[in-house]
Amino acid sequence: MSTTTDVLRVKTDAELQFFVENPSYHHADLVAAARQELHRRGLTPAPAASNVHDDYAEETTPNRRGLLVAGLLGLAGVGGALWWASQPAAQPLATSRPARRPADSLKLESVVARPIPNFDVDKLVAEQVASIPASEKQKPQELRQFKALSRRFWAAETQTEFLTSQAHAGQAGPMFAEQTIVARETWHNWNKAVVYGYRFGPQMKAQLQRMASTASSQQHILTNFPGLLAERKFLTDREMLAREAETQDWLANLRRVSPVTGKPYKATVLEIKM
Repeated sequence: MSTTTDVLRVKTDAELQFFVENPSYHHADLVAAARQELHRRGLTPAPAASNVHDDYAEETTPNRRGLLVAGLLGLAGVGGALWWASQPAAQPLATSRPARRPADSLKLESVVARPIPNFDVDKLVAEQVASIPASEKQKPQELRQFKALSRRFWAAETQTEFLTSQAHAGQAGPMFAEQTIVARETWHNWNKAVVYGYRFGPQMKAQLQRMASTASSQQHILTNFPGLLAERKFLTDREMLAREAETQDWLANLRRVSPVTGKPYKATVLEIKM
């Protein structure tokens, strides 16, 4: 079986540099191996792309979707290269006439790919902001901060809901595990912004807490899902069931209907027996 090092040695300098410049979209071992391979070639890797944001999560407009797609293609490319390298070496062409094969022996096999679609995150942000009282939207900086946090939250949440809904529908694609990594990296952008302190009003603060709680559970769900996908074990796993129920409850307090499935979020109803 070929190793990651073997595969990276057939990569171009530009491909290796892409892994090094975008470490947050690839596994740490892959980035380290790419860096070592560049050093072996006598090249000095350029520094990683800056992901530093100011203390108040100011809005930025990076081409995040392009980076996510590139990251996923990079993971797929490495996986494909490892598979290709593991195959037996091609044999020289025989000088004699090749044997004739039956017509039905030549079959094409296809793999259904279900890429993560683009969602209208700006619309979701606008709808969430519309639910905030006007009295809490008077300070431009706080409003800008809340919009930036909301944008990062829904970018990650829609990706997560898409993947989990595909799994529940029995339609998880062959790249499901890699796609969960992409979604977790989108959550990483949220994690970096939410560590700062914000002086929000009561409603903004309450929504921020619900988003933070949802983000925590969704990241646990994405981490565990690939290992529970076989035989649909996620349907009976107690932790998964509990986390999915609590995220539904938190999301129901942010908006009524899921922007991914079109179904209402399920709020938890407590029954008190007298």
